[in-house]
Amino acid sequence: MVEREKLVIADDMDTVLMLEEILLKKTGYEIIKAKTGTEALKKIQLLRPRVALLDLVMPEMNGDAICRFIKSNSDLKHIKVVIITSHGRPEDKARAINSGCDYFMTKPVNSRQLLDIVTKDA
Repeated sequence: MVEREKLVIADDMDTVLMLEEILLKKTGYEIIKAKTGTEALKKIQLLRPRVALLDLVMPEMNGDAICRFIKSNSDLKHIKVVIITSHGRPEDKARAINSGCDYFMTKPVNSRQLLDIVTKDA
């Protein structure tokens, strides 16, 4: 059996996790969900997904802190990181970009755009 590529979705809102999982199931990725930043980081370190979708603001650890950790770790830096936030403020975008993320999106996400980002170079 061929192991599927993994994708981690981290968000503290159950509705967001559910909607993103439904949208991304068709990509063929194995979807792994996390509700806190700490949980997300543990799963990322253990499972080494191809893609991580991180909410900017989460309990225990924010998405930008997770992204900085990923991008500074030689074993993880290849992971495509998408930071998503419900705030479209310039300072939120700057926070995300400064953390080294590959993409930044605001909620509600554009489904087509998210699918394109996730499947690009997959």
